[in-house]
Amino acid sequence: MKILLTGTRGYRPGFIGGNFVRLYGDKYDIVEYEGDIRDFPSKDISYWEKFDFVVHLAAMAGVRRSHEDPEFFWDVNVNGSKKIFEAMQNRIPIIYASSSSVYEWWLSPYATTKYAMEALAPINSLGLRFHTVYGPNSRNDMLYDKLLKKEVTYLTDHVRDWTHVEDVCSAIDICIEKYYLLRNVGAIDVGNGKPVTVQNMADHLWPDNNLPMKEVTGERRRTCADPSVLVQLGWKPKHHVLDPL
Repeated sequence: MKILLTGTRGYRPGFIGGNFVRLYGDKYDIVEYEGDIRDFPSKDISYWEKFDFVVHLAAMAGVRRSHEDPEFFWDVNVNGSKKIFEAMQNRIPIIYASSSSVYEWWLSPYATTKYAMEALAPINSLGLRFHTVYGPNSRNDMLYDKLLKKEVTYLTDHVRDWTHVEDVCSAIDICIEKYYLLRNVGAIDVGNGKPVTVQNMADHLWPDNNLPMKEVTGERRRTCADPSVLVQLGWKPKHHVLDPL
C-alpha cells in the first residue's frame, strides 16, 4: 500500500510522523511529503492519485505556543490542511491529526485550528483526536521530555490522558487497515482512557522533585479519551505513562 505522509519533513520534522516511518516503514510504501503543506499540490494532481492513502500529520502543535502566534497556527493548520482536503476530496482516503483539544476548542488558537480542520474535512477522511502524546523523539518543549531532563520549574494541577507515540502509530495503522469500517465516522479518540495527574507523572519521572504548583490558563484541565471505537477494531495500548522506566 502506497501512503503519502505529511509531517516528517519541512519547517518542524514531525514527532508522530517520524515514529510512524520508523515503525511501519517496512509495512507500507511511505512517501514523505517534503514541501510546505500550504503549497499543496506541488505537482500535477495525477501524481497524487497514485497513492492509496494520505496520512496528514503536518501541523503547528502546542497549546501554549499558539497563543504567541495564532495567525501562523491558523495559516499552517487550517489553510494548509484545506489545500490537502480540497485536492484529495473524492479521490483517496485521508487520515489526519486532530486533537483532544477540540472538545473545548475555544480555549486556545491551537484548539480552534483543529476544530476548524474537522469542520473542513471532506467525507473521505477520518480525524484522529490524539490525547497528550509522549515518547521517543518528541519535541523538546513537551512536558514529559522536559521532566526526564529535569528542566521543569513548576507543575500544574492538570489531568491528562497520556498516550505513548507507539500506541498512536499503531492506531493509525489499524485505521488504515480498517478504514472501510470507519469512513463515515468523522473523527475518533486516540488515547488510553486512563488519565493521570501531572503531579503523579512528575513524581514518577522525577522523584522528590519539590516543584511548586502554578496556575495556567488557556488549556483543558482534564482530558480523557474514549477509545472504544479503536478497541472494537482490535487496538490495545501497550504503554502507560506510569510504567516502570
